[in-house]
Amino acid sequence: MTSPDSGDSRPPGQGGGGTFRYASLGIELAAAIIGLTLAGVWLDARFGTQPAWTIVGAFAGIVGGMYNLIRQALAAFRAEERRAKGEQTGQGHGDDQDRG
Repeated sequence: MTSPDSGDSRPPGQGGGGTFRYASLGIELAAAIIGLTLAGVWLDARFGTQPAWTIVGAFAGIVGGMYNLIRQALAAFRAEERRAKGEQTGQGHGDDQDRG
């Protein structure tokens, strides 16, 4: 939780939202790898092509999961940059002005 003197004007609970957002990226990566590997195991058992579909599924899970992780991380980074630039250009405006 931020203190009143920290300069962060966002209400508690509406900070960067980063903790759970970033933790979910790892879970999504693991889910993609595990899910597609298990799909490959099932296909191998169904068609009798022992390691072929398991390897394809694992590789597809790694590639797809990494693509999703990088895409979401870049989007979060760009959003943070936009927020930081907005704070820099917004200094000296709003509640800090004299009204009178």
